[in-house]
Amino acid sequence: MFDSFKLHYSRVPSFQQIQGNSSTPSRIFLQIVILQVFYYLTAIILFFATAQLLGLPFSFKWCFSWQWVSLENTLGLTLAALWLFDSLLSVFFITIIIGRSKLAWDYALTVHVVNLALVWLNSGFPTSLYWWLLQICSCAIMITLGTWTTRWKELRETFFDGIADTELGQMHESASTISAATTAAERK
Repeated sequence: MFDSFKLHYSRVPSFQQIQGNSSTPSRIFLQIVILQVFYYLTAIILFFATAQLLGLPFSFKWCFSWQWVSLENTLGLTLAALWLFDSLLSVFFITIIIGRSKLAWDYALTVHVVNLALVWLNSGFPTSLYWWLLQICSCAIMITLGTWTTRWKELRETFFDGIADTELGQMHESASTISAATTAAERK
């Protein structure tokens, strides 16, 4: 009985083997750069598509300036909503690229600190209360949902591996199937 248990779990890779060494500085830097690129690329695509739909001239200043975010005009409200939608989409990138619930906070905050630095370099220190509230809401979305989705992914991979996946209509190999096959092979 214990031999089949050892046999099954000796084939299961450890979490470190799956993730690789995720604490090296070069890997962390690469993940930050990739996440930041996806954050801005998604924002640029959203802003460009919206500008085309509304018949407005697109400007990269929408991404790198705090002065456009306002609750006093339609463009400012639209940009604020698009930034929040971008944060929601960035949760997906955090889940895929980072994949660790303990690190979701760090990366979400890093994205916003880098955003603050780029905005500060481009248009001066942000003095708009609306821009700061938008950044707080955006960061809260990325932290909360990023932690939840990465935790869900970790738990699914750890605890639910080998259980029937009814959503996809597939059966995965479970410990009882492996032990039954091992016992049958030993009898021969």
